[in-house]
Amino acid sequence: MSELSLVGQTIGRFEILSELGRGGMAVVYKARQTDLDRIVALKILPPGLTNDESYIARFRQEARSAARLEHPHIMPIYEVGEVAGYHYIAMKYIQGRTLKQLLQQEGALPVARAAQILAQVGEALDYAHRQGIIHRDIKPSNVMITDEGWIYLTDFGLARGTGANSSGLTMAGTVMGTPEYMSPEQAQGLPNVGPPTDIYALGVMLYELLTGAFPFKAETPMAMLAARLVHAPIPPRDVRGDLPPAVEDVIMRALARKPEARFASAAEMVAALRQAVGLSERELSRPLTPQRGMPAVSNAGSQTPPAYGPTTPASQPPAYGPTTPASQPPAYGPTTPASQPPAYAPTTPVTPPPVYVQTPAAPATHPYSASPSAPTPHPFNVPATPAPTAGKRTPVGLIVGLIVGVLLIGGGLTTFFLLRPTTPPVATNPAETHISEGDAALARSQGLDDAITAYRAAVAADAANPVAHSRLAWAYLAKGDWEEALTAAKPLAGINDGAAQAIGEGITGYIYFQLGDVVQAREASERAIDADPSSAIGYALRAAVLATNAADSRNDNLMSEAFTAISDAEDRLATADPLTKAFTQVLLGWAFGQDYTLRQDANVLDQAITSLEQAIDAYPALAVFHYELATIYLSAARDFDSARNEFNAALALDPNFSPAQVGLGWVAYFNSQTDEAEKAFNQALDLNDDESFALLGLGRLAFDDNDMQQAIDYFKQVIDANPYSAVAHAFLGEASLFAGYDATDENVQRELYQQAETAYRAAIARDDYFGFAYNGLGWILQYQDRYAESIEAFEKALQLDNENPEIFNGLGWSLFLSDRYPEAESMFKRAIELDSSYTSAYFGLGRTYEEQGRWDEALATFQTLKQIAPDYPGLDDAINRVSG
Repeated sequence: MSELSLVGQTIGRFEILSELGRGGMAVVYKARQTDLDRIVALKILPPGLTNDESYIARFRQEARSAARLEHPHIMPIYEVGEVAGYHYIAMKYIQGRTLKQLLQQEGALPVARAAQILAQVGEALDYAHRQGIIHRDIKPSNVMITDEGWIYLTDFGLARGTGANSSGLTMAGTVMGTPEYMSPEQAQGLPNVGPPTDIYALGVMLYELLTGAFPFKAETPMAMLAARLVHAPIPPRDVRGDLPPAVEDVIMRALARKPEARFASAAEMVAALRQAVGLSERELSRPLTPQRGMPAVSNAGSQTPPAYGPTTPASQPPAYGPTTPASQPPAYGPTTPASQPPAYAPTTPVTPPPVYVQTPAAPATHPYSASPSAPTPHPFNVPATPAPTAGKRTPVGLIVGLIVGVLLIGGGLTTFFLLRPTTPPVATNPAETHISEGDAALARSQGLDDAITAYRAAVAADAANPVAHSRLAWAYLAKGDWEEALTAAKPLAGINDGAAQAIGEGITGYIYFQLGDVVQAREASERAIDADPSSAIGYALRAAVLATNAADSRNDNLMSEAFTAISDAEDRLATADPLTKAFTQVLLGWAFGQDYTLRQDANVLDQAITSLEQAIDAYPALAVFHYELATIYLSAARDFDSARNEFNAALALDPNFSPAQVGLGWVAYFNSQTDEAEKAFNQALDLNDDESFALLGLGRLAFDDNDMQQAIDYFKQVIDANPYSAVAHAFLGEASLFAGYDATDENVQRELYQQAETAYRAAIARDDYFGFAYNGLGWILQYQDRYAESIEAFEKALQLDNENPEIFNGLGWSLFLSDRYPEAESMFKRAIELDSSYTSAYFGLGRTYEEQGRWDEALATFQTLKQIAPDYPGLDDAINRVSG
């Protein structure tokens, strides 16, 4: 290859920064893509090879093969093109090293680690095979591994399709590949090269990972190639005696000389290896988390707790602990002074409502609650509270760990590319003409309104055309007009076509999800899958809902179900039309983001961002996808600067896009810039006086200022504009609870308590994983002396969040008031274990000992509380009672 270097030059839109690697076919550079201001790995075919049509054809074949594949363990391609005589592929830039480099540096690997690496490669291969693509050059130098253990399969330069997908670049009798890893049929140039060929190479690679050697001995690579045609592989236990026999069996079966004797699929090989090594599916297929250095099964013990309560697409779930303004506690019931209530703001996966993560800034406490902790809300539901003030508790925030780097391949660098929407076909009727006009308008700056006009004309021309209805619904959704989007999608349910019905249900569920109704979104996802199991949108919606529920309840098994749905969606994504595909990628990005909140794995966060970037690449003129990327930065990554940049990018594309203006308000809110937040929320209302998430933001500001009546008014306005928002209903309940607690008129108090109960139940009906709402319901029922119902509500809250001392404290008081003292004692003790300064729990524990006649323990507990809070209401009387 020519030694020509392009470092320091600018090729088209790419500023070449440094050289990353060279192979026999191309050079890979680190470059900055100037129009999108992002770092990429740029693979360039040197001019000296552009006269060789076979090289150019193979270079393009790599792009075509990669473009069909979208998988977490396959590196994505951003763009393919030619400029100034250079053919190039722009790829994701990821920090890491090749598996070959790992082997050179560390030698043979432990069995569990080798199995985990191979499992990730196997998952990628199995996906590629199901898409009809055979890699044909599986080897360690074509596998990238990050420092956290995440695997990326690269270099599809020799890939070919099966059956009708075959490119015909390689004729029978031609040997292509790397000799040490070739299968016998590949070595002979036979025409029956299929998935078993990649499985054979996978077996060689596993052999090498575990032994540091190859299964055949020969002086040269070509002699080694010939050896596999006549000799059996050297058993790996002859080289490494401590290998389990079952692992050797997996390797030897993968290396069978006849293709039909090998595993039927890469997935079958991975499953067999899992059983042989004795690891669970989750342990085998998912790498170690960088934070904890162990498989992430739960967040117990993590310094940064995930969001505790369910969250919905359109608004972030509120903080969990009930809180109430300071006032005289009822008999025997401790009360704590009002403190900052948890922050809650809307957020949404795919459109308007911004995504907001909640970081409680010491919420105010309920009369029996000392210092509740509020979980971090999710981007599709509620915003987090602003930065804590001195003296107030707040959980540790999420730490952003984005990793960027390069992907090296043996012989070059490669990864996959995202196909942009193709030029629409020549229209054959008026409806198709209008659809084509709409599609073209979406590619233009400020073209969304024109696209909507064109799609409306298509619907008018042919009311039975499902494409016209789906395009119109997606376009309204991109504009943030929820009601119009729902109306446009509704006719799809009446079309006698499963694919059309699936799209209709997917759009409808997507909207419910964004607006905050997780229950209806979940039901829509199942209807979409039932209508058309081959459609990606239903599975992506299922993944987003499951991942949100999993993060809210810190349920690792539920997150595994979400990843199954992600895989199901990815398997079907290639057949989606470009616009549906882009919105589907937003849902998948949201699901990855929720996994990050659960496990804080930077690689998963990178997958989330990549999904959104692909949607932006496909439709760079649409503000909505920048907005959605901003919600990922804001909710999952807590990267406020990046979130602000993306919200501003959305407004630059569409100055009237009110959700982005709301997003800027939440960025200010989380940075404790309340004046700036209020200004931004009001500016959003100037753009759209029905912008419910701006009203929610203003309600939160009033709530934080302890102006409960003003907060109630705002939350009611939110519900009028968006009755689907679980968060709005929950905060109406919270504000009503506080207002009722301070009311001096019994009739007014009764009405406010009833309003709070109704609101909490409405929130739960819309999001049945909403721990904050269950917790609030438990408190309001307790205030109404309905202790049995209160206990039931608190127990449900604990199922969703068993790390929140506020819930344990509330349950303790309901048990205490039900004369169930031993059970109350255990709840108060657990609350204190979780928060050693929880004054209400200390008082409750002391009262529990007192009621059981355990005077010494009661006195000791009250004296401890005296040291923490000398002026705690009723404490001196309690000490006098038990010390006399």
